[in-house]
Amino acid sequence: MSEVFKGIRVLDFGRYIAGPFCAALLGDFGADVIRVDKLGGSEDRFVTPVTEGGEGAYFLQVNRNKRSIALDIDSEEGRAVVRQLVGTVDVVVANMPPATLEKRGLDYATLQRIDPRIILVASSAFGELESDSHRVGFDGVAQAMSGATYLSGTQEQPAKSMVPFVDFSTALVCAMGVFAALYERISSGKGQKVDASLLRTALTIASGCLIEEHALKIGRRATGNRSPIAAPSDIFRVADGWIIAQVIGQ
Repeated sequence: MSEVFKGIRVLDFGRYIAGPFCAALLGDFGADVIRVDKLGGSEDRFVTPVTEGGEGAYFLQVNRNKRSIALDIDSEEGRAVVRQLVGTVDVVVANMPPATLEKRGLDYATLQRIDPRIILVASSAFGELESDSHRVGFDGVAQAMSGATYLSGTQEQPAKSMVPFVDFSTALVCAMGVFAALYERISSGKGQKVDASLLRTALTIASGCLIEEHALKIGRRATGNRSPIAAPSDIFRVADGWIIAQVIGQ
C-alpha cells in the first residue's frame, strides 16, 4: 500500500500497547512518528526482554516505524520542548487517564490552543465516565468487566486470554478514529479529540453475548474451548498432537 499518511506527523506519548500500537499503525501508513520516552527508558521498554540492551518483545512489536526523543515531561524544560513539538505535528497519541492528560498539559483544550488543527487520540481504561475516569487498568480488567473471562475457561476457573486482545483492538479503533479525523479536517480545517477506552472496546467485542443474555436470560456458563453455539467445535487430542475443529452451520 502507498504511504497515504506521508507528511503527517505524530507525537506518541503512548505506553505499553493501546497507545503505541495505534501510533505504529499510523507509521505503517507512512506517518512520521516520534515516540516520547522517559529519561533512561520508559517502563514498557523492558518487559519480556529479548535484546542485549533489554528491549522487550512487545516494545519492539508496537514501536516499529518510529523515531524517539527522551524527555522529562513533568519538568518545565521538558514541557517547553513538548509545546514546541506539538506545534509541528498533526496528531498526538496518549493513553492516560483524563486527569493525567490535563496535569501534563496534554488535554485537548491545551493542545488546541497551540494548534486548532491538532488531533488528540486519548485512550484509557474507562474513558471519560465521570465516576471511573480517574482509575487505571490494563487489558485483563476490561476482559473481566465485559464478561469475557466469565465465559472463558471453565465453570470453576474463569480465564483471561493470553493475547491482550482488548489493548490491540483499542489501538485499531483509535487508528480508525484518526483516519476519520484527518479526513474530516480536510473540509473543516479543524482538529478534534478521538476518545477511546479499554472497557468500551471490550464491551463492543462481547456485545453479541451480552445482547443474547439481555434478551433471553439464558445464563450461559463457561465451556472451555467448546463453542456455545455450534458442534463439534473444540480442540481435540489426536495421534500426532492436537487439532482444532470448528463446524459452523449445517
